[in-house]
Amino acid sequence: MIAKRFILENGKGTRILIVYPPALEKTWMRHFKELKIDSYTQYISNGSLHKILEGDNHYWDKGEYDLIIIDEAHRYRNHTSQMFQAMQQITKAPRLNKGGISGQKKKVILISATPLNNKPEDIYNQLLLFQDSRNSTLPIQNLQSFFYPLSQKYKEIRNSENVDFESLKDIFKIIRNKIIEPIT
Repeated sequence: MIAKRFILENGKGTRILIVYPPALEKTWMRHFKELKIDSYTQYISNGSLHKILEGDNHYWDKGEYDLIIIDEAHRYRNHTSQMFQAMQQITKAPRLNKGGISGQKKKVILISATPLNNKPEDIYNQLLLFQDSRNSTLPIQNLQSFFYPLSQKYKEIRNSENVDFESLKDIFKIIRNKIIEPIT
């Protein structure tokens, strides 16, 4: 429904990319067909992103997508992986379509049942798919400076003999209040 509303606000030239784990391909296609927005949408498994970057004829150019929906987004928590770097090239390429929603930055929706797998860096790295580390569009503009002390504190707590779970909860509460809430 969010994608359908996006199309209504952005206009008929809207292009959407759904990135999914292979097991969910049919589900995504069925839902978008039911909503009658499948003609605005292309689907790609998270292991095939190179096809967009290499100019495969089955996909639009990376700049032509207005909205990118990434299912199982926790797979993009490692900023050194090839999959992360390919996704970042696609998500950060300027939008070419000048629709009803202004700006050249793509809209990105991250979907995950496990948004925090290990540490604060996981969320930080996922944010880097659509935000600049030192000049974000969030109230906290320097994400690097925000996350660094939290990551250090997290490591300190996790490496102690008696892990203080309340202190860990406090770290994630800060991230939720200052980063996640403004995004959502």
